[in-house]
Amino acid sequence: MEILGTLGINARDFIWHTINFIVLIALLSYFLYRPIVTMLDERARRIQESLAAAEAARADVARADREREELLGSTRREIQEMMTTAQQVAERIQSEARTTAQQEAQRIVETARQEAEAERAQAMAELRREVASLAVMAAERVISRSLDDQAHRQLVEQFLDEQPAQAGRA
Repeated sequence: MEILGTLGINARDFIWHTINFIVLIALLSYFLYRPIVTMLDERARRIQESLAAAEAARADVARADREREELLGSTRREIQEMMTTAQQVAERIQSEARTTAQQEAQRIVETARQEAEAERAQAMAELRREVASLAVMAAERVISRSLDDQAHRQLVEQFLDEQPAQAGRA
């Protein structure tokens, strides 16, 4: 202890200071160090949980992005299929409309042809009656006698009916 005396340190004060320091360290460790360590451990745990949650959120975002891309791709395929189907339907409708229009045009042409044929036949019949009437009048004037109108018409009609048959043979 003499060495302590030479250094100007009182042994008794040194022991008391050492005991006080040990008691202070024990009290600080019990009342301050443990709560601080507990708080730091809790904070580290929360940080780990936050990191795990962030990683899970990042994975969810990546999964949602993949799902969105898949959905977008399938939607694009569906739209393309719908457009193809719509194009085919439009072409079919156009083809049907064209066919219907052609059929309608043929029907109109056929109807017009039949009407023209009927009008021609009617005109020919009218012309025959007129020619028969004119022939009867001409014959009356030529022979200056009057046969009955029905007999003349019958005679002229018979003559005209024979004319196309003779023209067909020639």
